[in-house]
Amino acid sequence: MDTKEIVKEYFGKHWTSRTSTYRYSNHTIAEKIASHETVIDVGCGDNEFKPLVKNLIGIDLINPKADIIIDIESFETTELFDVALCLGSIQYGDTADVKRQINKVINLLKPSCRIYWRTNTGTRDHKNEMVKIVPYYDWTIDKHYEFAKEFGFKVDFVDEDLYGRLYAEWSRN
Repeated sequence: MDTKEIVKEYFGKHWTSRTSTYRYSNHTIAEKIASHETVIDVGCGDNEFKPLVKNLIGIDLINPKADIIIDIESFETTELFDVALCLGSIQYGDTADVKRQINKVINLLKPSCRIYWRTNTGTRDHKNEMVKIVPYYDWTIDKHYEFAKEFGFKVDFVDEDLYGRLYAEWSRN
């Protein structure tokens, strides 16, 4: 199975959201988004931010609660967004995969924009055995700084969240 098929299988059958339980990357992110800002939620899962953020489009590879069922690399629109939520979505495959997906997200954003991240540090803490074959990218705080700089962003905040995850806020002005 390729990376996309593994992610589809795992998140389509075995995953449940725990967004509300994170220290930083929880629903309070919605309070950081102004009512006029447009938002793309990449890998939106159950689309939990939809009722909290006025101008949000949630895309997801598999979840029927998404506004559009599609992977980030296939998503096309002429609209540019103020904010991207990448909460547990850009973290599968190798460095080339992650950079390609970051580039795709960035190409969907306005020149002045923000990205809110939840990234996995390689932790395999879900209960289903299939989690052992999910190809998590091993994010680090240093990787956030490296990638932000490479893609013309600055890291405004980064810290360890819960469950072996990192939370970060990037901006570009």
